[in-house]
Amino acid sequence: MARRIDTTLLRDMKTYGAFDIGACFNCGNCTAVCPLSRDTVAFPRRVIRYAQLGQRRDVVASRELWLCYYCAQCSDTCPRQAEPGQFMASARRFALAGFDPTTIARRMYGSVVFTWSLLAAVFAVLLVVLLISSPGWPRGRVTSEALLTFVPYETIHWLGIVVGATALVLLVATAVNMLWAISRAPTPGDLGLPPRRAEVFPLAAALRALRTTVAEVVGQSRYRDCDNDTPAPAAPLPVRRWLVHYAIMMGMVGLVLATVLDYVFKTPGSYVPIWSPARLLGTVAGAALVYGTTVAVVQRLRKADKYSAQSLLSDWLFLALLWSIGVTGFVLELADYATLSSWVGVVFVVHITLAMELILLLPFTKPAHIIYRPLAIWFTEFRRLRSVDRLP
Repeated sequence: MARRIDTTLLRDMKTYGAFDIGACFNCGNCTAVCPLSRDTVAFPRRVIRYAQLGQRRDVVASRELWLCYYCAQCSDTCPRQAEPGQFMASARRFALAGFDPTTIARRMYGSVVFTWSLLAAVFAVLLVVLLISSPGWPRGRVTSEALLTFVPYETIHWLGIVVGATALVLLVATAVNMLWAISRAPTPGDLGLPPRRAEVFPLAAALRALRTTVAEVVGQSRYRDCDNDTPAPAAPLPVRRWLVHYAIMMGMVGLVLATVLDYVFKTPGSYVPIWSPARLLGTVAGAALVYGTTVAVVQRLRKADKYSAQSLLSDWLFLALLWSIGVTGFVLELADYATLSSWVGVVFVVHITLAMELILLLPFTKPAHIIYRPLAIWFTEFRRLRSVDRLP
């Protein structure tokens, strides 16, 4: 079947990162050295070929984009210095923008002015909504209860519901677009067997694929494989990329869970000892988040490896938001156990505003891979299991 070549594809993709795929002559070395290339998943040669041939739809629909952890072995061993690892990172951003029905992601990656303007506008709107019903600046010893008088709990509660619901709708919309795209993409090496007449949806295969996905997300086995197979001397454990990534991911998840537990089992603003389950979980998760983001920032500043050698504004914004939320959270925790002056009211408002801004920007920025990667892992395993189950 004849296919139209989109000659503007590579030019458009370079908006999302630096690479030189035009130098690639398809030697296949990148796929040969990749520790994750197996079965029908070819990192990253197939996606590179799609881009060279101007197949925009196939690039966006490639599951390999989200299965890649950018260990950079492909870039280290490329004889043409085409930077295939950086290409894959750029292609992920390109695909994310393609799934976004609002075009906000595309505008953020394409314009620094738009990005800063959007951040400032969202921050200002959230700040006004939080402060518009405030009775005044907190005085005396500032505790959690006093802070929830300064910014009424009802305002935080309902604004949080609106922000969360908005982000959820956008995440669902982008996730549906992603699943629709990758489900229609060709899978080289697929068995091509027709579905069984009585099998509309193989639920057993779907559940087994879900189990594999959960195990990968929790255990990070693929990420650890990437780190362990790197030919360069392994970095010390505290700064290994998989551990830093794990600390950031589990820090985010832990803080969300601690917030939910705090809301369900505790009166807002009331005192709890540091060893209470929700508070202890939040403290440990916050420490993991601050640790992970701090190491990630230092590694990027030092340009310690190919992964951190090139950082876009979106990378810095993501890390800065997470680090700021973690640090301000610890300052607010002190308000329950130490005497703090009224300046902590500023920290309180900034913490809530940044947290809600991060949630709103989640569908358009790097954190969205927390949704896309598990979906890609699940779909890849589901399709493999479905093919195996249909063998005669």
